[in-house]
Amino acid sequence: MTLVTKYNLNNKAGNAIIKFFNKHSNLSISPLPKNIETGRKYMDKMNLSRLLYYKHRILVHNNKEYFINYQPVIKYIENLLSNPEISQLFVYDYKKLEIENEQSYGEQYTGNWWKKAKESILSVAYILSIILYSDATTTDTLGKGSLHPIYISLGNIPTWRRNKENAKQLLGYLPILSAKDEREKKSSEFKKLVRETFHNSIKFLLDPLFTNDDDDGDGIELKIDNEIFWFFLRVSTIICDWPEACTFSLTYKSTNSNYPCHFCLG
Repeated sequence: MTLVTKYNLNNKAGNAIIKFFNKHSNLSISPLPKNIETGRKYMDKMNLSRLLYYKHRILVHNNKEYFINYQPVIKYIENLLSNPEISQLFVYDYKKLEIENEQSYGEQYTGNWWKKAKESILSVAYILSIILYSDATTTDTLGKGSLHPIYISLGNIPTWRRNKENAKQLLGYLPILSAKDEREKKSSEFKKLVRETFHNSIKFLLDPLFTNDDDDGDGIELKIDNEIFWFFLRVSTIICDWPEACTFSLTYKSTNSNYPCHFCLG
C-alpha cells in the first residue's frame, strides 16, 4: 500500500503488485489485502501515524548489530479496535456453546481455558486473547536479508472475521543470526544464542502487554467504541510450523531426539 499511495498507482497496477508478491513470496499468510480496493478502504479507516516501524537493537554478534523492526503492540491493538467493523463483533465474555445439549467448542471464547481465565480475574475485567503467527522467511521489505516476521491477531474476534486481511497485523521482524563459519553454526553455543535471541525478541515485543506500573494490578485499559475496558492478556495460540514450534518451546528440532514433541518440556 505504501507503493500505491506514494507513487499514486492505479488499481490495476496495485493489484498486479499484490499478485506478484503473493506468487513469489514464501509466506504462508499474506500480509497484503486481497485487492487494492480493499486496501484503500482499510487505510481510510486506520490511523497510519500509529503504525510506523521502529527499530531496537537486540544484540551484537561477531561485530554485527542485530535489530528488531517492529510496531508497538498496544498501538496496533488500539488501531485494530478502532475499526467499527471489528469492534462491533468483538466478544468480551466467555460463551458456552451447546449443540444438541452437548458442550461444543468453536471459538477461543467458547473454550474451557477462557472460562477458567475469566474466573481468575476481577469480575469487572475481561480477557484479551492474543494470537501470534510466526513464519521465518527471507525478505527485503525493510532492506534486510533474512528476517523472521511475527503477525498478531485477537481471539476475541470471531474466526470468520479474523481470517480477513485487516483483522491481523504484521507486528514486526525478528533478526536471524548469521554464523561466521560452519563450525560456529554447528556449535551448541551458537544454537543457544539463536534460541535466546528469539525469546528475547518475543519478550521485547510483548512486554508492553504484561508490564503495568499502576498500583491497581496487572492488565491494560483499552478504548473500544468510546468506552474504557480493563483487560488481562493471555497468549492463547501460536500458529507456526514444526521447527518454529520447537524454538518457541525450547525443545529439540530433530524427530530422532529424546524429546521431539513440543509438549514434552512445556
